[in-house]
Amino acid sequence: MDFPNASNISSVFGVVAPLLIGVAFLWVVWRTESRHVLLNRLWQLVHGKQEISDPQVRAFVDEQTSLISFRMFAGVPVASLKEAHQLIEWTKLNGVQMRTLSMCGELFDAELRQVRVHKLPSRFSQTLRLVWLFFVVAIGFVCVTSLFSSQTLLTLKSTQRSFWASPTEMKSAWPLGAAALRAGDCSQAASANSARTSFSEQEVNILCGILKSDGMAEFVKKALSEQRWSLVMLIAFALWLSWMGLFSWASGSVAHKLAKRGIDPSLPGTQLSLDLRD
Repeated sequence: MDFPNASNISSVFGVVAPLLIGVAFLWVVWRTESRHVLLNRLWQLVHGKQEISDPQVRAFVDEQTSLISFRMFAGVPVASLKEAHQLIEWTKLNGVQMRTLSMCGELFDAELRQVRVHKLPSRFSQTLRLVWLFFVVAIGFVCVTSLFSSQTLLTLKSTQRSFWASPTEMKSAWPLGAAALRAGDCSQAASANSARTSFSEQEVNILCGILKSDGMAEFVKKALSEQRWSLVMLIAFALWLSWMGLFSWASGSVAHKLAKRGIDPSLPGTQLSLDLRD
């Protein structure tokens, strides 16, 4: 593959590394739904590890740090540290894994400690999500296999015919199974090549001229490099869609299973305020 060589990897890494650190901070802010971590790092950058002198303010900051730590590691967006303590107690009491609640996502109400049944996806919706997931994975697999192909997909401007090209031959993309047109075949009549390759006589004449040109190998090499970079972007996009699709399907599936258990959301010795809104 015509990817960047080792001589410029360090320069690329110098740009990518700070970008990845920035993305990591944004991901933490998104997961914890708070800028506390970022602000805390900025405070340490200015004041070092010097503790806050006021005990009440220090206690408040420590509480916020504990709350954000719970959101980060548990993946459940609780509103307060008290709510986090109650949720931990509730999961231990009922044998529920914290990662199960994290998988439920917005389908689980951390304050009421119950599944939002009215938001549960239907079985048909879950089936569509699963079909979409397999479709995206299949597209990603095709892109991965095409990444190692020695042929590039090109299109003739005059006839809009798509074909696979290499420095020595060209093959019609459709219909499948058509014979390839090679440089040595160009000595034959255009009609004979047209019948064998499914290209029209006009296309055969054009392609034979390209195959005989001196810059053919360099042109195909450049087109193949561009195609591979495009495939890399498509693979990354397919991975992102696959992850989102998998999480969406798994969230609905886990929430359905948790709802079927019918667990009492209340804790011993406490009174739970029920959400009676329409």
